[in-house]
Amino acid sequence: MMSKRCWIALAGAAVLGAGAARAASRPFDCVMEPSLVAKVGSPVANIVTDVDVDRGDIVRKGQVLAHIESSAEQAAVSYNQVKADSTAEIQAKQAVLDQKAGVLRRKIGLQKDHVGAAQDVDNAQADYNVAKQEVELAKLNHLMTGIELRRAEADLALRTVRSPIDGVVTQRSIGPGEFFHQDSVIVTIARVDPLNVETYLPVRYYKLIKVGDVASVYPSDPVGGERKAKVTVVDSVFDAASGTYGVRLELPNADHDLPGGLRCRVTFNVADPPDPVANARP
Repeated sequence: MMSKRCWIALAGAAVLGAGAARAASRPFDCVMEPSLVAKVGSPVANIVTDVDVDRGDIVRKGQVLAHIESSAEQAAVSYNQVKADSTAEIQAKQAVLDQKAGVLRRKIGLQKDHVGAAQDVDNAQADYNVAKQEVELAKLNHLMTGIELRRAEADLALRTVRSPIDGVVTQRSIGPGEFFHQDSVIVTIARVDPLNVETYLPVRYYKLIKVGDVASVYPSDPVGGERKAKVTVVDSVFDAASGTYGVRLELPNADHDLPGGLRCRVTFNVADPPDPVANARP
């Protein structure tokens, strides 16, 4: 089967034959393709509980596509949420600290009145210091519980598969009840706004076409019409076999009225450069 690049190169060569008349706007064959194709999966291997989209659906970035079984993760979130909402441990430790602080004050007062021993003050001070550290430890445990809650929520979020781009679903590979492997694909999404217009030009056009140039694109039937596209990529590596190099244009398609994979023709408003092969003939 002839590759896309060979087809475009041969078609371009036919248009630019030695007998063709030179013109300011030379047509080249091209193909309109999605600007990005995303094979969406998940880092979690488990049973897929539901898939919310199907082939042909238009999706937006962040939209939920599917869910993976997550009962254990939901339970972990609930458990850590209860712990994170509770300050009972801190309050209990604080009550002990307040009691130890009162004992220490009384021991210090008795020592000042010469009716208490220094050893009693030292013991009370030690008890107070321990109670104070236990309050700090309870606060740390509460902080760690909050972090553990966020980790559990992040783990749960991995079980919800969302679209990374705006686009159209081109394939649904897995359905509800199927086991999902980490190297599997749940749905494939194509971004068709904008479209990439791919064409290959003879090398003699090199440096005549620049990034930012605007060209006219004519989609094949049944779409037809004329669209304006902007050059975004000009290859700096030639294909020696065909004597061509690639050019990519960006074609806006906000209404999704242009399908990806459609052949087209593109014209650049540049003078047709001389053919070095034709000029070299006797």
